[in-house]
Amino acid sequence: MLFKKLGPRQLRAAADIANVRYFKAGQAIYRQGDAGTDFYVLGKGEVELFLTRKNGTQSVVGRIAPGGHFGETSLLTGKPHSLGARAVGESTLICFDQLLFEQALLSDNTIYQQMNLALAERLRVAFQDQADTIDTVSKRVVQDPEFENFLNITTSPREDGNGDVKPSNVARRTQAVSKKFAANLNPVLLTGEKGTGKKFLAKQIHQQSNYAEKPYIEIELRDFTEEQIPEKLFGTPQGTIPFAQARQSGIFEQFSPGTVVLMHAELLSFPLQQKILRALEDGFFKRTGGEEELPLQTRLILVSDRDLASLEKEDIFLPHFLETLEKQHYRVPSLREHKRDIPRLIDYFLERYSREYGKSISTVSADTMGLLMNYDWPGNLPELQSVIQRAVMLAQSNEILSGQIILGLPKTEGKWEFNILRIPGVKNFLKSHIFPVVPRFVVGLVILATLTALFWGPAESGRNIGITMSWAIGWPLLFFSFFFLARTWCSVCTLAVPGKLMQSMFKPEKPTPQFIKKYSGWIMAILCIGVLWVELAWDAYTSPLLTASIILAVSAGSLIFSIFYKRRVWCRYLCPLGAINAIFAMPSVLELRANRHFCLNRCREHVCYRGDEDQAGCPMFRHPFLVDNNRDCIMCAECVKGCDNSSIHLNLRLTPEELWDLNTPRRADAFLVVSLGAIFFPFALHGEFSTMIATLFNYLPSAFSSLPMPLLKSIFIFCIIALFQLGYVIMVALVARYGEIERKSLKPMLAYGFIPLILGCYLAVHFELFMHDAWRIWPNLLELLGIKASYEPHRILSEDSTAVLQTITVCGGMLASFYAIYRIMARFKGRSAFSSETLVLPYSFMVFLGGLSIYLV
Repeated sequence: MLFKKLGPRQLRAAADIANVRYFKAGQAIYRQGDAGTDFYVLGKGEVELFLTRKNGTQSVVGRIAPGGHFGETSLLTGKPHSLGARAVGESTLICFDQLLFEQALLSDNTIYQQMNLALAERLRVAFQDQADTIDTVSKRVVQDPEFENFLNITTSPREDGNGDVKPSNVARRTQAVSKKFAANLNPVLLTGEKGTGKKFLAKQIHQQSNYAEKPYIEIELRDFTEEQIPEKLFGTPQGTIPFAQARQSGIFEQFSPGTVVLMHAELLSFPLQQKILRALEDGFFKRTGGEEELPLQTRLILVSDRDLASLEKEDIFLPHFLETLEKQHYRVPSLREHKRDIPRLIDYFLERYSREYGKSISTVSADTMGLLMNYDWPGNLPELQSVIQRAVMLAQSNEILSGQIILGLPKTEGKWEFNILRIPGVKNFLKSHIFPVVPRFVVGLVILATLTALFWGPAESGRNIGITMSWAIGWPLLFFSFFFLARTWCSVCTLAVPGKLMQSMFKPEKPTPQFIKKYSGWIMAILCIGVLWVELAWDAYTSPLLTASIILAVSAGSLIFSIFYKRRVWCRYLCPLGAINAIFAMPSVLELRANRHFCLNRCREHVCYRGDEDQAGCPMFRHPFLVDNNRDCIMCAECVKGCDNSSIHLNLRLTPEELWDLNTPRRADAFLVVSLGAIFFPFALHGEFSTMIATLFNYLPSAFSSLPMPLLKSIFIFCIIALFQLGYVIMVALVARYGEIERKSLKPMLAYGFIPLILGCYLAVHFELFMHDAWRIWPNLLELLGIKASYEPHRILSEDSTAVLQTITVCGGMLASFYAIYRIMARFKGRSAFSSETLVLPYSFMVFLGGLSIYLV
């Protein structure tokens, strides 16, 4: 290529002064650090340029094909070679010593221009991809001293006063598997839950193998699109400028020989799986779009959070590809499967963080150890690490006590937020005794007046102020508060006041039963659906006594459970109003969170969670440090009052990240969300619901016509709920299948993406209800005062204006759900989610639901 534009005479002159040399495969042409003596043009074969780091490991940064040239940089700068060069196969080189290079080649204007062009390309490549080649490689292979300490502690016996305690069977089996896999260079598949130590095991396999001194890299496939991954791994063909190949070398070339770990291997496309499989079987590979065969000298370790059964059942891997990986597959056990190792892991983390924070903590108390051993650790090793780190920060002696253990995973801090506690008036109001006492007192008076009117007011619903306060004003305002104030309603709700009074008298000490804790989500979902069912089937909007009964039933539940159990068990685990509030508060513009750095580094007492003599603890049994969603916080401001470090933030936010970043998605929440979506349609029909049911059942056998209307409504409501649940299951199955996503993980998570749309639909309906019926409060009040009043309808806002605002509300919820679903898919699929077919079904359903909602409202 350098001599491409030379004429015959110039070519003969260059050939006369050249020196031809022959190199065998693997033979060094020159080494990194050698002085430059010659300029090389490759006539036949292939040459690779490689970087040798201080620890002795090497990485290939480029390959030279026939016609390419190299070695000129050292001659031009007078400095040693920054890279080494060796022949890949038998190669023929045309060499020019430094004198001939300067006097003969550089003096030729044509060759000089070609040389400048090559050097410019080389400089551009060096700047453009420096971080993606040499720097990134260097950082990835640095040894981690903590890794060695971790392996020593977790695999060696532990002395605990009762003698020598050996590692668990699981730990010994893991070590045996590591040695077995390290003894060969065949591909390895590691599966298991997040945080089980799969990356630790991959690195251990590498360090126990013959490649221990070779490069090691972990590639996070979620950082690349489906189109970028093949080029990242295999590279691309050489361009017109020979040294451009340095940028186009793939990971398999740069880390040859070495170990490449592919994180989230389930994201590999079928064509890429086929290409990797062919390379493993043949022992060589081709660059993406190229024909040249390159030797595969890379050990491949694939890591996935999926289990082997789901990888096979959901056809995420090609059968032959999976068959190859199964030969060396290991499911890394979760921490709860080898709790016997927890004491030695605690020892390791105690030593590590004691050293880091300048303390000398060496033990945990017996009750603390029991607490840690009885916990199931859903977050596995990262969660245990986080818990011990916080405990070390809180400890004031050389022993960890149970009060210093805060179980759970801390939230990640979000963006696009404004802490309104920066406003002195807001902060002073929430820290004062006014909140929530005064708002709760006002709400209590309103509820008491409403119940009085419902029981002793007019039987005609339109003239009963209790009905107006309940369904035309109270219920709509409640839904509006879900969006604007999150779960603040739960903090000012007085339905639990009777229970709280009884609790102060009986002072119960019983903890919440495990059954209630375990099935809380399902219980609340069923009770919530039950309340809405009674409301719709028996038309509570026209029945003062039924409306009063619903209100008193909620209060009675709180009363009964407050007598037997401490704190607010009913509010936290059972209340149906709390269930719907919790779900619809998740997309709220308001959130309460804690600054995790302040909690770790400044706080020692954690009064916000545990409470003290003057301050109640969190009624939701949740440390603010661990709150990552509005579902688990009732905005009572007890933590604001108890925190002296200004750690608590009350944020106005733009994006409800909890919808896609939730650490603990629940199937019960998904069931409730889908059910609320189904119930919306009879709810939107409101007064026309009975007419529609009568018309619908007229087309069915005559036996149905004799059934009472509440029963007919009930049949319709539960049928539409069942239909929506079935549709959701089918949609999840299809999305999981075609998107290559684990169905078990997708099913509870996907429903959260629909919450903004469903909330928008409910807000639109209640907005119309408020504008259409709230005017009745005035004639109702006049009648209470003995003044004759007119009940001629008066809308607060015109129908056209209301319709516009309803459409905006539904469309806003739809757009928010579009984004939430996209982010949920990105959580599973990485950056390729936007172009994936996985979005088609959820988006289609949202368009259908949103369009039908706009039509109905």
